[in-house]
Amino acid sequence: MKNVRFILAICALLIISFSLPSAADVQDADEDTIEIKKVKIIKKTEDIEKEKDFSLEVEDESQTVRMGEDLTVLAEDTIRGDAVVINGNLDVIGFVEGDAVCIGGNLFVSGYVHGDATVIGGNADIEGTAVINGDLVSVGGRISRAKGARVGGEETSISLPIIRSILPFAFKFVGIPKVGVPYHPYIHPIAKRSMGFGLQLIKIVALIVFVLLIILFFKGGVEKVSDAIENHFWKSALAGFIGALIIVPLTVLLAVIIIGIPLIPILWIVIIAGVIFGYTGISYTIGSIAARKKGWKDKSPYLLALIGLVVIEIIAFLGSLIAIPGGPFAVIGGLIKVLGFVISYIAWMIGFGGVILTKFGARKYGK
Repeated sequence: MKNVRFILAICALLIISFSLPSAADVQDADEDTIEIKKVKIIKKTEDIEKEKDFSLEVEDESQTVRMGEDLTVLAEDTIRGDAVVINGNLDVIGFVEGDAVCIGGNLFVSGYVHGDATVIGGNADIEGTAVINGDLVSVGGRISRAKGARVGGEETSISLPIIRSILPFAFKFVGIPKVGVPYHPYIHPIAKRSMGFGLQLIKIVALIVFVLLIILFFKGGVEKVSDAIENHFWKSALAGFIGALIIVPLTVLLAVIIIGIPLIPILWIVIIAGVIFGYTGISYTIGSIAARKKGWKDKSPYLLALIGLVVIEIIAFLGSLIAIPGGPFAVIGGLIKVLGFVISYIAWMIGFGGVILTKFGARKYGK
């Protein structure tokens, strides 16, 4: 019982270790409303349509204002009014006869905007081919303006990072479907794969630490688990997979029974402790078998456990390493990682079964 309490403490440590508008804005909003109404009138009156200078295809009214999704004005498209996007990105490649307004997203302009271009809570990327007759304004983001871009009015950038944090909660409160600012910093694919490799390395280091600690304090229990795995392999495997299958139903059962709800955290702590203890047992078993095959005698139990750990984790580790360059290496590395995951998962389940058979290494199975 003393050993079990200590294991629970170790697993608990593991779990802990891993886990306002201005008057000008109001005026602009009123003007936006008026302009949208104008678009409706233009749609219904062919005479007014003929007075317009642009001959390109007119976008539907529903495409002029978007809430919770992106809007792209293609090169062959013309919006005869304002292009307004709330909680999404606005890309202007074609023509916008009114203002281009983006709130809670990023604004990209490589085409023509007759009025102002405004972005709130996002970034403005203006290409060299862009023409903006009015002002260019960014609130809570940055302006990236390429050489050759023409802005007829003033260029204003107000850095308010808090805007980008507040907008997602505001959109959620008012019920706009897409939650969160859609801007994400660019991370190179190689950097992402390198991060995955780093996480794999951290996982292995953490496992080494816990395996060595369990060997240090519970060597006798680990040997009993190892004996059950080696001499009753199929029973250990069956017990482990059955144990894994009943975890979720047992949790649901405790949740249904009101008095069982406080026991759910205890159940999962015991399960995690058992899985880690079983992993140490299967690692020790693999190391012991390897030592006998090689004729090694009197080898340290720590060394045997580390040998087994390397055997279990080496394939997934190599898969993460091979995938870093990308291209065909990413495909090959991904397949190797899948194989490594399968091997690791089977090892974890067999070890867990050994723990179940020996009741956390408290007794030798079969006696």
